[in-house]
Amino acid sequence: MHLRLTLASLLTLAALAPAQTGHNPEQLIPFTYDSGWLSNPGASETVVASHTIRIANASWIRLRFQAALLWNGGDEDFGTYLRITSHRDGSVQELRTRHVREWGLTSAYFNGDAVQVDLVAPAGAGPSRLVLRNVWIGPILSSQLSQCGATDDRVPSSDPRLARTLPVTCTSWLFDDCTHCLTSAGHCYADPAWITVVEFNVPPSTSFGTVNHPGPQDQYAVDPASRQFQSGGVGNDWSVFGCFPNSNTGLTPAQAQGGGFFRLVAPPPVSPSVQLAVTGYGSDTNDPTYSFWQQTHTGDYVLFSGTTIRHTADTTGGNSGSPVVWSASAPDAAIGMHTHGACSTTVPIGSNSGTASTQANWTAARANPLGVCAPASSAQAYCTPKLNSLGCAPTISSTGAASATAGAGSFTITATNLLNQKTGLLFYGYLPASAPFMGGTRCVEFPLRRTPVQPTGGNTSGSSCTGSLSYDMGARITSGLDSNLALGSIAYAQVWSRDPGDPLGASLTAGLRFSIGP
Repeated sequence: MHLRLTLASLLTLAALAPAQTGHNPEQLIPFTYDSGWLSNPGASETVVASHTIRIANASWIRLRFQAALLWNGGDEDFGTYLRITSHRDGSVQELRTRHVREWGLTSAYFNGDAVQVDLVAPAGAGPSRLVLRNVWIGPILSSQLSQCGATDDRVPSSDPRLARTLPVTCTSWLFDDCTHCLTSAGHCYADPAWITVVEFNVPPSTSFGTVNHPGPQDQYAVDPASRQFQSGGVGNDWSVFGCFPNSNTGLTPAQAQGGGFFRLVAPPPVSPSVQLAVTGYGSDTNDPTYSFWQQTHTGDYVLFSGTTIRHTADTTGGNSGSPVVWSASAPDAAIGMHTHGACSTTVPIGSNSGTASTQANWTAARANPLGVCAPASSAQAYCTPKLNSLGCAPTISSTGAASATAGAGSFTITATNLLNQKTGLLFYGYLPASAPFMGGTRCVEFPLRRTPVQPTGGNTSGSSCTGSLSYDMGARITSGLDSNLALGSIAYAQVWSRDPGDPLGASLTAGLRFSIGP
């Protein structure tokens, strides 16, 4: 009986004990590549396609293929093959048709944050095609790879000009182009799916290091048509892009963040007196609440050579894309962008590196914006007018073009078919609406900006729809009365006028959507 009780107790304890299986933290992220159909009509084996896959600061990479259609002449162990090479340690995996099947359209695990994928075809090989849609990555490496010295000396920061990018966590910042778009590291945006959202006013992470997100009013969808980038390694790593106005507020990031931005200036000569500040959303192994929250540190200016700058400010994974700022003399002047870590926690500490502001391709991209970063003037009516008491439908239209610089007379909004000899006004805002309002439809979302009351004019006797009113929106744009009427802004306008014959005493035009160009 004693033995039975002991066995029963052991079995009970075994049932209660948690299984001690391990978990390999990983993340599946998008990565798009399609080699297209490629053959080798030549007389010797050759690489018909080669592509580098880099996920900044990932501890390891594993590939997931959508298709690996390899020519094999009817023999699974022959023909075109994939050769995958780790940039960190040179490890190589070769996959022929049989191996692709056995591995289930995946690769081995590779150390480091980059691999090169070659499609190698023997002489006379028929068409092959490789399609990649996702990669698995390991945890972002801790600060040891870019912490300059024995301690992590970063401190919390709250610069409103900086944003965190997602789903790949990097740092981006508003800069001095015409619409104050954003810039970040090129390897952060080498695939269109890697940056789809940017977040401003980011809160601290949880006590477990899990990121917290700001409210939707501080999150912005990225315009993929605005994307320009180069992911060419140290000194040649940058991206430029813009965001659509916020879906809750109707404001662009620059408007919502107070209009601040960094000026890009040429790097000064290297000098011990020049200190460089790097601010961004790096990971943190010392305090989990600081991980991927904004922190800053100032370090030495080590090198400016060609298109590369080097510094000793502490950084970690997530800092890629951070502005490198000439901190003492000009706190709004960025001389480049941090992109790569190489510091050490032991002597010699080395230095971290980035792309200089004078890099030619980055300079050209900033001067030739795309998508929302290159706004054009436009105006079109939308929504539904309210018939007035005489059965007329008030109309709204515009002449000229909404311009951030042209001034008075350049853009006029006019309402016609109004009741004569009454009063009215134009109101506007930054989001559209379609809401019941005074017996009609309010086409502009709150909060509303009202302009002064005006007479409608028209016939001086009788009742008719000969009234009209006009408002010089071009003058208001350049007046400074509303700083949100800026280059790249989209606004929504509507005209209200008095109608004594209407049960609610009001008449409404449809809405007019306009965007402000140069």
